[in-house]
Amino acid sequence: MSKSLAHKTERSAPLLPVAVDPDLVRFEKNLLQIGFFGANDSRDKNRTSRRIEQVVFRNGHKVKVAAEFRGSEQLGLPSTTDRDKFIALLKILSEERVKTGQIANPIRFSGYRMIQELGLSRNGEIYEEIVRWGKRMTDTTITSEKVVYRAAKKVYSDEVLHVFRSFKRTGESNLNGTDRQEHYEVMLEEWLIENLNQRYVIPEDFNAYKMLTRPTAKGIFGNLHLWFHASQGRQVEKDYAELCNLLNVQVYPHLSKIKSTMGLALNELVNIKYLDKWDVQPMSSKEGYKIVLAPGPALMRVLRESYPEQRELPAAKSEVSKLPSSPEDEAIQLLKKHGILPVKCAALVERFGADLVCDTVEYLETQMNSGKRNGVENPAGLIIYSLEKDLPVPNGFISSRRRELMRQAAEHDRAKEEARQALEAAYMRWVDGKRQEALAERYSGDELEAKLSEVIKRNNKGDTFFRRVPAAQHRNLALQLIMKEIRDGLVLPSFEEWQSQNGQIDLFQAD
Repeated sequence: MSKSLAHKTERSAPLLPVAVDPDLVRFEKNLLQIGFFGANDSRDKNRTSRRIEQVVFRNGHKVKVAAEFRGSEQLGLPSTTDRDKFIALLKILSEERVKTGQIANPIRFSGYRMIQELGLSRNGEIYEEIVRWGKRMTDTTITSEKVVYRAAKKVYSDEVLHVFRSFKRTGESNLNGTDRQEHYEVMLEEWLIENLNQRYVIPEDFNAYKMLTRPTAKGIFGNLHLWFHASQGRQVEKDYAELCNLLNVQVYPHLSKIKSTMGLALNELVNIKYLDKWDVQPMSSKEGYKIVLAPGPALMRVLRESYPEQRELPAAKSEVSKLPSSPEDEAIQLLKKHGILPVKCAALVERFGADLVCDTVEYLETQMNSGKRNGVENPAGLIIYSLEKDLPVPNGFISSRRRELMRQAAEHDRAKEEARQALEAAYMRWVDGKRQEALAERYSGDELEAKLSEVIKRNNKGDTFFRRVPAAQHRNLALQLIMKEIRDGLVLPSFEEWQSQNGQIDLFQAD
């Protein structure tokens, strides 16, 4: 899209009233959760398919779910600009609901109306972009492997789906393209209409969305509503690699690159007050990084207004203050302390990374007698020289950063062991519950009593040890024998499998 969606143009025609909040649109939850709209440039048509999969537990069973998207070589897959237009369509649909009480096919709208909602200037290219959007939405197929939820039927579908059933352009213009009047007609697929009418949606503030310019920020925007609604406004952590896969953006292995790419998008969300702070931290259970997010006041306001059960949430959670300040900021302040100019500080941190800068400065401070120059007339020059010449910090030197990492590692090991013990106890309670459910399914009250009598009678005849047990204990012993038979025949996930699915929040809903 050639112009930013930063500002909305003034409308010249009156609009129909919309319910509750004129800025609020309701985004269909499946399209958000499965990552239908990538956070990539729509002009990139090299990839015509992508797949997102995960293993989840539903109703006590392990299930593999997946969503696969396929588009044509000419049109590619839906991306950021397509999300822009789809949200504008949802805004139009909200007015249709006010008029008729529900959404129904066909959906008709003018090109001018969509351009108004997007906050763009009228030109011939934007009309062609709308047409390409409609074709791409119609062309793209979704192969749902038990992941797209059908709200009316209360089932996860295992089928091939589309979002638009058809898209048609009508209208006319002068030969030179001036005075262009175009209208469009969209037929939504049945599953989408059902879910919109069933309110299987996530409320989003369209005006806040239009303040964003970076595709990744727009891709994360809708998910923030989902994540912080689920967490009741508490801090959330997301696996960086999984988030990139959901957004269809490149995964980078280095912390500095992550912060210079996704970090810029997260900063945009901070600027519109949808995030208060963010951080990138190493994963504790596997290789890679996680994104740590704290909600901002603008997002919390939308959640309180959209969900009655969250109207008592405070404007900001206490977890916000627990997010550490940026390591880069700390490194810059450490360099400034020795008289290095701010611009040079930022350049050094960006080039060498916060960790190396902090370790180098602290080591040189010890060599200068804890800050006393000890004959060094230019500490700033020595620091810059050491960094630019890649002079090593001795392995035996324990900087404050390394000391804190050692402390955190020891604390983490202790907390991890306590958490594992608590999880093991929870797992055993869960297993006992499953065995009790299996017992109740196999034997009703009278059937269980009859089975107990049968087991007691059989073991009294053939088991010498059983006969020696006092008769008062026979019933409990028989019940244990029945439970052993159920245990041996019941297939349940191992502790490790159960832990992997219950120790983290899934990208897909696992109701």
